[in-house]
Amino acid sequence: MRIVAKFYETYSICDFVSGLLKDTFDHAPLLEGFHCDQQWSTWLAPYAKHSMLHQFISFAAQILHSEQAEGFDIEKQKAIYANFKSMPLAIADLKPHKLPIEHAFEYHGIDHLTLFTFLKDKGKNFENTDANDIYEYMNEIWMSAAYEDLIKQTVDEVFHVLFQNRELMMNFNSYLSGILEMANWDEAETLDRSLLSTNGKIARVSPPMWAKRAVFFRDRGCCVFCERDLTGLMNIDNVGNYDHIVSLSNWGLNDITNLQLLCVSCNQHDKRDGPPATSRKYQSWYSMDE
Repeated sequence: MRIVAKFYETYSICDFVSGLLKDTFDHAPLLEGFHCDQQWSTWLAPYAKHSMLHQFISFAAQILHSEQAEGFDIEKQKAIYANFKSMPLAIADLKPHKLPIEHAFEYHGIDHLTLFTFLKDKGKNFENTDANDIYEYMNEIWMSAAYEDLIKQTVDEVFHVLFQNRELMMNFNSYLSGILEMANWDEAETLDRSLLSTNGKIARVSPPMWAKRAVFFRDRGCCVFCERDLTGLMNIDNVGNYDHIVSLSNWGLNDITNLQLLCVSCNQHDKRDGPPATSRKYQSWYSMDE
């Protein structure tokens, strides 16, 4: 089980996701597209491998790609193209006729509809293109198999980086729980009520083995609070608990991003169903003091 990570724009998207979650109030108009029209009612299925974070990263990446297209200065790029049109090597280096999304496709080796080909099919060329052409081209891209491939690659890479950040997982699940708490559950038409407990909140579901293994590996087999070894190699009496960072009683989800590894004491006595909490402590790769 491996991903081939090329890290093209991966960290810029990580920063964008982190920024959205650090200030959800200021970004509320933008974030509404993630949960409007009762989309939140589809979040309840337990432990989908395409997690809630995968969905959110996809949402964020598409926003960035859209902003990149809107920020493409078509008149400036046309002027550069006209100035260097007679110099093929310069055009090949500057690539003024390519949108940012095309650079992403090329970096990942994804076959795609180019802007040049799109314009040619319309009986136009780059010299007489305009903002409407860019808009129409991007609409074609959004619906293409090439973009689906790009999003999958991008989301997998960003998830690989962000899943290691427990504080971000806490912020993300706190954001989701806030939406669920404020939602009108009585009017939700697509809500699967078999997933709810008698108190009207999400029923507890035991994490599947793949989710446990992922969380166990991320947290290095130790309680994230007291650092007690839970591998069973040092002490077979120490038992690991897979804790909901945002508890179900606080509108948390049965999602891999909402899990962390705790010992029995920290989980059942110290944290229990209290407010969301996690640890910023991580095992370093090596000591700088030795």
